[in-house]
Amino acid sequence: MRDRLDRLESEWQPFRRSLRYRHQDDFDRLFERARSHADAASQQNPRDAWRAFVVGVLLAQERELRRLREQSEDAQPTTE
Repeated sequence: MRDRLDRLESEWQPFRRSLRYRHQDDFDRLFERARSHADAASQQNPRDAWRAFVVGVLLAQERELRRLREQSEDAQPTTE
C-alpha cells in the first residue's frame, strides 16, 4: 500500500508544484497522514489507492479534531 500511495503522490506532483510554496508542506502532510494508516488500508486492499488515501487522511484529521476538542475542554474553566 505504501508503494501505491507513493505512486499516487508522484502522479500529483504537477499539482503540488503549482501550489503556492506555503501550501506545499500541507500537501506533503496529507500523504504523510495517509501513509500512517497504510497498514490498515492494506487489509482493505482497495483497488484504487485514492480511496485508501482519502480514508487515511480523513481518519488522521478526525483524530486531530478529537485531540483539539479534548484540549479545548481541558482548558475550559470549571464552574462550581
